[in-house]
Amino acid sequence: MNEQQLVNLVEKIRGSSGCIVDLDGLIGRFENHVKHPENSRLIFESDSGRLLPAEEVVRNAVPKKTD
Repeated sequence: MNEQQLVNLVEKIRGSSGCIVDLDGLIGRFENHVKHPENSRLIFESDSGRLLPAEEVVRNAVPKKTD
Protein backbone atom coordinates (compact mmCIF):
# COMPACT_ATOMS: atom_id res chain seq x y z
CA MET A 1 0.00 0.00 0.00
CA ASN A 2 1.22 3.48 -0.73
CA GLU A 3 1.12 6.34 1.76
CA GLN A 4 -2.21 7.75 0.54
CA GLN A 5 -3.86 4.34 0.70
CA LEU A 6 -2.66 3.96 4.29
CA VAL A 7 -4.04 7.42 5.16
CA ASN A 8 -7.38 6.40 3.64
CA LEU A 9 -7.31 3.17 5.63
CA VAL A 10 -6.67 5.03 8.91
CA GLU A 11 -9.60 7.34 8.15
CA LYS A 12 -11.81 4.36 7.34
CA ILE A 13 -10.83 2.63 10.60
CA ARG A 14 -11.61 5.74 12.62
CA GLY A 15 -14.92 6.28 10.86
CA SER A 16 -16.02 2.67 11.06
CA SER A 17 -19.13 1.99 13.06
CA GLY A 18 -19.57 -1.50 11.69
CA CYS A 19 -19.16 -4.78 13.44
CA ILE A 20 -16.02 -5.61 15.38
CA VAL A 21 -15.05 -8.28 12.84
CA ASP A 22 -14.94 -5.70 10.04
CA LEU A 23 -12.99 -3.24 12.19
CA ASP A 24 -10.58 -5.96 13.26
CA GLY A 25 -10.02 -6.84 9.60
CA LEU A 26 -9.24 -3.22 8.72
CA ILE A 27 -6.83 -2.90 11.64
CA GLY A 28 -5.20 -6.19 10.67
CA ARG A 29 -4.71 -4.88 7.15
CA PHE A 30 -3.00 -1.75 8.52
CA GLU A 31 -0.80 -3.86 10.80
CA ASN A 32 0.22 -6.10 7.90
CA HIS A 33 1.45 -3.11 5.91
CA VAL A 34 2.98 -1.09 8.75
CA LYS A 35 5.65 -2.79 10.80
CA HIS A 36 5.90 -0.11 13.52
CA PRO A 37 5.81 -1.83 16.95
CA GLU A 38 2.84 0.30 18.04
CA ASN A 39 1.17 0.58 14.64
CA SER A 40 -2.49 0.24 15.63
CA ARG A 41 -2.08 2.22 18.86
CA LEU A 42 -1.03 5.23 16.79
CA ILE A 43 -4.45 5.26 15.11
CA PHE A 44 -6.32 5.85 18.36
CA GLU A 45 -3.86 7.56 20.71
CA SER A 46 -0.49 9.28 20.79
CA ASP A 47 2.19 10.21 23.28
CA SER A 48 0.96 13.80 23.18
CA GLY A 49 -2.55 12.75 24.24
CA ARG A 50 -4.18 14.23 21.15
CA LEU A 51 -5.63 12.32 18.24
CA LEU A 52 -3.17 12.62 15.37
CA PRO A 53 -4.39 13.39 11.86
CA ALA A 54 -4.35 10.29 9.65
CA GLU A 55 -1.45 11.70 7.62
CA GLU A 56 0.64 12.10 10.78
CA VAL A 57 -0.21 8.57 11.94
CA VAL A 58 1.16 7.23 8.66
CA ARG A 59 4.25 9.48 8.79
CA ASN A 60 5.02 8.28 12.32
CA ALA A 61 4.35 4.62 11.56
CA VAL A 62 6.12 4.25 8.21
CA PRO A 63 9.88 4.75 8.17
CA LYS A 64 11.21 7.20 5.62
CA LYS A 65 12.92 5.62 2.66
CA THR A 66 16.52 6.61 2.17
CA ASP A 67 18.12 6.66 -1.24
